[in-house]
Amino acid sequence: MNFVEKLLLLFFILFLSFTLFLTALYFPVQEKSSIAKIIQIPIGSNATNIKNILEQEKIIRKNPFIFNMYVKIFNMESKLRYGEYIFSPSMNLLQILDKLTKGDVVRHKITIPEGFTYKQIAELLYKKEVIDINEFLDLVKNKEKSWEGYLFPDTYEVPKHYGSEKMLDAFLTNFNRMIEKHQIRDLAEKIGYSLNDVIILASIIEKEAKTFEEKKLVSSVFHNRLDIDMKLQSCATIYYILGNTTEKLSDSDLKIDSPYNTYLHKGLPPGPICNPGLDSIKAALEPADEEYLYFVLGKDGEHLFSKDYSEHLKNKNNK
Repeated sequence: MNFVEKLLLLFFILFLSFTLFLTALYFPVQEKSSIAKIIQIPIGSNATNIKNILEQEKIIRKNPFIFNMYVKIFNMESKLRYGEYIFSPSMNLLQILDKLTKGDVVRHKITIPEGFTYKQIAELLYKKEVIDINEFLDLVKNKEKSWEGYLFPDTYEVPKHYGSEKMLDAFLTNFNRMIEKHQIRDLAEKIGYSLNDVIILASIIEKEAKTFEEKKLVSSVFHNRLDIDMKLQSCATIYYILGNTTEKLSDSDLKIDSPYNTYLHKGLPPGPICNPGLDSIKAALEPADEEYLYFVLGKDGEHLFSKDYSEHLKNKNNK
């Protein structure tokens, strides 16, 4: 083979390599495919790991060097993010890499029910594979700070393995947005309450009543009791001490030595007993204009309210 032939062969090899490179970059495995696969890229995956996963799932063509070469040329290795992605054989390599570097992962809707405690929220997020449960519990409640009451109940869209710090930040950002939108701080100041006092009272109301109207009536009972320095005597605070058991409370339960025991101690407990929703927060700020001091759950599931103890006893006996 003479020099010209060698040169032509070299040009041919270069042309073929370039063509294969462009084909891999711009032409998908199956352009008109309607298949969409959810593919998990594990934590700690490098470019080779990701390439192997995508090849096995038939999202990209099997090629020993193009994927890694492109990633290396454009210094993308450190930018590739783990997580749960939706990929299709109709996507070309550039589109796939764009998703991987942007971290365009699947986001799951998770609804946090009103009245959940931080422990219940942690368990829910752990089951949804969003957080490390122990890390989240340590962040939310420790000796220095407790965020119980401030994990605003709502629907959040987050990816798997989102992380405890990011999830807590999402809760607090949403809480602050809600507080500002509804001018909660201003309303609290008008009635002489701190924001924390409002959240504590709202958390008790959340556990005691379901409808907004009943919440306002329950709120009036608690406000009236606080005004005359009368113990709140809320069963909800006892259930919080016991870990939210569903068992009926006993007389000994009401004597548990805890600052959260509103049967023993006057005023509000030292912190919220759950994470209240907006209705409960509004009810805490704007109680019904009533003189009730007592309430008990009736037969039909609605509360019976009374102004004096004798009437309260009648309601208890007739429920």
